[in-house]
Amino acid sequence: VILFIGLSFLARYAAVAGLFPVELRLAAIGAAGIALLAVGFRKRLAKPGFALALQGGGVAVMYLTVFAAFRLYGGLVPPLLAFVLMMVVCALSCALALLQNSKSLAVAAFAGGFAVPVLLSTGHVCHVVLFSYYLVLNFVILFILFKRSWRLLKLLGFVSIFSLAPIW
Repeated sequence: VILFIGLSFLARYAAVAGLFPVELRLAAIGAAGIALLAVGFRKRLAKPGFALALQGGGVAVMYLTVFAAFRLYGGLVPPLLAFVLMMVVCALSCALALLQNSKSLAVAAFAGGFAVPVLLSTGHVCHVVLFSYYLVLNFVILFILFKRSWRLLKLLGFVSIFSLAPIW
């Protein structure tokens, strides 16, 4: 959490001071997120709790980077590419969670996955696509529930659908 907040403040400071071009700032923050994931994955056997915290921070930083490139910096990344990148982050973090048997990492991955339509909303909503996307996420949760008994994921899927549906 501290690394995530620190990187957010660092990005804000670099933006206000105008130190680097936007693309370089986002690339550096994305590289830091990938580094957090890599270091966390390497330390998974020696220090599992610390490793999962680093990986969770890396996932959050990757979501933040794609969101900033899409929303904060004037559409630096087009909507479809931002959606695909966020889905890749969700899928890879889900795979990491299954590989390491980490319920907390899976919850972070799916929380980001359910937040993707809200984060990338352009104001034009196709309800069929939106709820098809949520259906796919819930089917993935169902698949994971057959492999692992992570009931918190079931609750996350239920709460996400019924709390985000009234927004649209």
